[in-house]
Amino acid sequence: MLESALRRPLTWKDYGWPLFSGLLLAAAFPPLNQGYLAWLALTPLLWFCLRASPRQAFAGGMISGIPLHLHLNLYLAGVLFDHLRPPLAFAAVVLLILYLSLLHALFALAVCRAGRLSGPLSLSLILPALWLLMEYARSIGFTGYTVGYLGYTQWRYTPLLNLTAVFGYWGLSFLMAAFQSIVLLGCAGRLRGKALRAAAVLVGLLLAGGLLLPELFRVQRENAPIWTALIQGNSAPDEILSRQGKELILQRHLELTRQAATAEPRVKLVVWPETVVDLYVHGQAAAHRPEMTALARELGVSILYGARLKAGDFLYNAVVLLTPGNDHFQAYYKRRLVPFVEYFPLEEALNKLLELDFILGSYTAGEEITIFDLAGTPISGVVCFESYFGDYTRLFARQGGRHLFVLTNDVWFGETIGLDQHAHVAAIRAAETGAGVTQVANSGITISFDYRGRELLRSGKSERAFFILPLDLSRRKTIYTLAGDYFPALWGLFLLANLIVFRFKAAPKQKIF
Repeated sequence: MLESALRRPLTWKDYGWPLFSGLLLAAAFPPLNQGYLAWLALTPLLWFCLRASPRQAFAGGMISGIPLHLHLNLYLAGVLFDHLRPPLAFAAVVLLILYLSLLHALFALAVCRAGRLSGPLSLSLILPALWLLMEYARSIGFTGYTVGYLGYTQWRYTPLLNLTAVFGYWGLSFLMAAFQSIVLLGCAGRLRGKALRAAAVLVGLLLAGGLLLPELFRVQRENAPIWTALIQGNSAPDEILSRQGKELILQRHLELTRQAATAEPRVKLVVWPETVVDLYVHGQAAAHRPEMTALARELGVSILYGARLKAGDFLYNAVVLLTPGNDHFQAYYKRRLVPFVEYFPLEEALNKLLELDFILGSYTAGEEITIFDLAGTPISGVVCFESYFGDYTRLFARQGGRHLFVLTNDVWFGETIGLDQHAHVAAIRAAETGAGVTQVANSGITISFDYRGRELLRSGKSERAFFILPLDLSRRKTIYTLAGDYFPALWGLFLLANLIVFRFKAAPKQKIF
């Protein structure tokens, strides 16, 4: 029966397979969070592409990508329609969905071509390598965008996160795709005998190494935690965009800080979310707001906070540490700016065209990695979008940061799955670097993970509150922290070698299905 199904020509009904693949992947993400489905969801798409013509495969890739990326990115429409004219907002959403789906289509086309040129053993590794390189291509350059990656569905399966400590996120994604590739080719009878055993052994060794090697790394434990208060102010968008509202936001965070220190006198560090206050550099000197300095001195706490910092003609999205009794101004300036929001070419012309009531693209990227000195303890912080990039956040751990704080303001996205997706990424970043990661969000989700990616604390959405956390700074070194994105490079070379072999073959093979 299986053989007859393989020989049967594809019809329009068979496009249900890639559609099913996209729907399964969507169910693996919030709000359903059925992450185990991601270990099966690529199989219908691969099955279809290996039997399809190049044109059919390309169409199938689009059909699988559109429902998935529509589900994962529709929350952006609320922001766009609030601030852009409806035709422009609609066009922006459509272009994003089409761009991401196009990458799925190109992957499907590459799968189709590889199925015609490769033997079963090579193909079992080429397919996951193609998926890995497709995702990696999404992460690089000005338009780098990693929302909806396959491996992000595994954020709560802590043992699997060990893979990221060895290979980075990329190893998790590769092995998920490789498992499905081998199962599909094996069940179809195309991968058998020695070839099947060889593929299974190679992938098994990678899986075993990724799971077991991190357990050999020595955990550096701290004698006592740092008692920390995380402030979730839940400031409204209209407050953030008005001068009067900004003063209300500052007073709100000062009051919540006082409440937190009263509730738990052991608190030594208070963390506020992104861009709570505006700061200005006068001449060569930068200073904290006096209300904050006075409160920090009174309570005996340090405050790590997000600020818009204006220095001459330059505006920075910054993370700043205020330590009572320390006159040294410690600040980190965001380096990975959000494309088309915080930075884009020709921003003056585009702002005139859009006629917005606020300025887009006005931020300047920072130039350095900053490690903050918290009474002798090195900690670090990044801003919002930066937590989506593992090869960037690992640099803070590599330079000695014992804990990474992600300061963000996701209030623009209401209570949508955008908040969940952003929060879950922090688990991957913690496991990759072997250092705890805590996200402090204006409207939620405020969340904390330890060095293994285990969840320690989670807030609700749209909740105004403070959260007390005994911050454990235990950590371990990881291969990924030291080596970075070597794993995509290795599989890129593997694909290049296969392309060279294909080029010099006397004749292409018959397609595998």
